[in-house]
Parts: sequence; structure tokens; C-alpha cells
Amino acid sequence: MILALRVLHAALGLAAIAICLSILLLGPAATAGFTEARYEALTGGAGRLTGPWPATMDSELRFFAPFWGAFGLAALAVARDPRRRRRWVPILAAVFFAGGIGRAISLATVGAPHPVFTLLMAIELVLPLICLALWRVARF
Repeated sequence: MILALRVLHAALGLAAIAICLSILLLGPAATAGFTEARYEALTGGAGRLTGPWPATMDSELRFFAPFWGAFGLAALAVARDPRRRRRWVPILAAVFFAGGIGRAISLATVGAPHPVFTLLMAIELVLPLICLALWRVARF
């Protein structure tokens, strides 16, 4: 169980840091466009790509990107030493789950995003529950 927790936190941490850097350096529109295009290529889907984003949205997301990067660093710290940082697991799970709730609120109030972001919402709502289940049964 500890190995599974380590692998999940390492993957999540690396992904969060990569997304943070992409949003900061390339911009959120380019990051989303890349993600949407990869999803379309993998699924053969023909979803509508998002296109350019307003300057205000770009500014907001570049501001929040370092917080996502900090989350990634915390997840990597758990992956490196889960015994010492076991108390961080439910906190990180709650934060990640809250992100999924945010996407769900957006879906309900603004409308459906590109399908890849609906998939990410599902992951953000399920993965924290898996992490918590592993954490509860792990023998630290």
C-alpha cells in the first residue's frame, strides 16, 4: 500500500510541476490547447478546441500556477518519505478533491468544457478517494 501511495504521489507531483511550468512559461491557452490536441489524437475525438483566452484569464491562471507547483512539490515530498509525511496525505487529497469540486461547479454553472477537462474532473474526484483508502490501510 505504501508503494502505491508513493507511485500515485510521485506521478501527481511530477504532473503538477510540469503543468505549473507550462502555464507559467507558455501560457494557459497553449497548455490547454496541447492537452486538448493530445486527447483528440488519442481518442480520435473531434471536440472543439478552446482557442485563445482573454488576458484576464491568462493573468489569473499564471498567478495560480505556482500554487499548483507547490502542491506538486508537496506530493513529491510524500512520495519520497511517506512514513514521515503521512499526515500530509489527507490534506493533499482534500486539496485535489476541492479542485475537482471547482470543476464540477464550473460544469454546472458555465457549461461543459472540452471533454479532456471533464475527464480530469472525474480523476480529481476519484483519485483522492483512492489515496485516502490506501493511506487508511497502509502500515506506516
